[in-house]
Amino acid sequence: MLALAAVFALARGSIPGASPAFPLKVSADRRYLTDQHGTPFPILGRTAWFVLSLPAADYRTFIDDTVARGFNSIEFHVIDHDPRGYRPPLNGRGDVPFLETVSGRKWDGTSSDDAPDFTTPNEAYWSFVDEFLSYCESRGVAVLMFPAYVGAKGGNQGWMQEITHNGPDRMRAYGKWLATRYRHQANIIWMMGGDMGTSRTPFDGEQTAAEAALLTGITSVVDPRSTLISAEWSTESIATDQLTFGTFMTMNGAYSWTGDVSGQGRRAYAYGEMPSFLLEEPYDEEGRDGNRVNSSASQPVRRFVWWGWLSTIGGYVAGNGYVWPFNPPVWRFHLDTQGSRDLARLNRFIRSIPWWTLVPSGLNGMRTLVVGNGSTPGTPDYIAAAASRDGVLLVAYVPPMHPNSFSIDMRAMARTVRARWFDPTAGIYLTISSDLPNTGIRMFVPPGTNSAGSTDWLLVLDNRAR
Repeated sequence: MLALAAVFALARGSIPGASPAFPLKVSADRRYLTDQHGTPFPILGRTAWFVLSLPAADYRTFIDDTVARGFNSIEFHVIDHDPRGYRPPLNGRGDVPFLETVSGRKWDGTSSDDAPDFTTPNEAYWSFVDEFLSYCESRGVAVLMFPAYVGAKGGNQGWMQEITHNGPDRMRAYGKWLATRYRHQANIIWMMGGDMGTSRTPFDGEQTAAEAALLTGITSVVDPRSTLISAEWSTESIATDQLTFGTFMTMNGAYSWTGDVSGQGRRAYAYGEMPSFLLEEPYDEEGRDGNRVNSSASQPVRRFVWWGWLSTIGGYVAGNGYVWPFNPPVWRFHLDTQGSRDLARLNRFIRSIPWWTLVPSGLNGMRTLVVGNGSTPGTPDYIAAAASRDGVLLVAYVPPMHPNSFSIDMRAMARTVRARWFDPTAGIYLTISSDLPNTGIRMFVPPGTNSAGSTDWLLVLDNRAR
């Protein structure tokens, strides 16, 4: 085990703009990702569904802004369908992804009963994808890439109708072609499904066969650089919930449209065997303050990400309801919001600590950390907490809805600790004590409103040399 000073030095060394050595791999304890040098890699992700609809100059603007805010990952679909986004299915040069329909006619990108033939790729489209992926890799950005997002209930947000029209043979060929083309692209994390596939909206037999063929094609390529696979199925699920495809997963993404990110995240972590991370949650500006798409997306949306990260440890992906469709010029005006600034502070916080040593409260042998007035996962007043096994670090997120006081089992700490409050809206610390004993149960009272006028805070206990 690394000495404490070295651990914190390593955490400080993971800074925005520092390029990881791709491809990423699963850590020895199978709880998080690392790069090829063994440097822990937290998924600090930004949703960018329609980013390929942008001209190169614009997608570079977005990626540069993403990196500047401390993100190191994006999530997107490599072929676009959702009518809410910018001119699907065209890329930033106006190219369609496929040349012909299943019946052999020229495909112009419009929806019809004659679906595009996924085995007729348009080189102009895919060369644009090549350039985009290379730019992301040059900026140290991992890409969570959906080869064919299926869409909610198999409707017009995704490609499920076209996938089943193509059938298993074509979908297997498309998957193999795609994975072969990008077998040397080191920054890919393959993503399956897309708002469908588990108990709320399950696949039928035809849909299962087509999705299975696509996945089989992707995984049939020998010796690809990127072998990581996760999925987004129906909301309120984790990647391993899908009965047919769960065993293919190497990462366990947690998804809750309703905001139960702690409940789903803890399920993903408890599953074990692979890194878990928050994949989807209520987005910034999707509630009453924005496009009103999701009534659960009430502010401050940062709380969903803090809850989800401390429940999964491996990282998170978060978005903005006006940004991901990339409809011009609206998306540019929403890059800089309270929500994106909050996430930039979260990114800096995670990079400043040995985050990979944390274990969520009550899971995988960790004692229950919040023992008084901590509520239960999934409730608005839940305090998400995690600590390192060696007792040198504990982090607890107190949400705005929580009553004033709560108690921590100090026996989780190895020795006398420093205690501080961290303001998630300002990125600054307030010292509680530099010398708290690691005995018994101790009550903590948050210091009132933070810099944004809300009442959420982070409690940080550590033994860092000072």
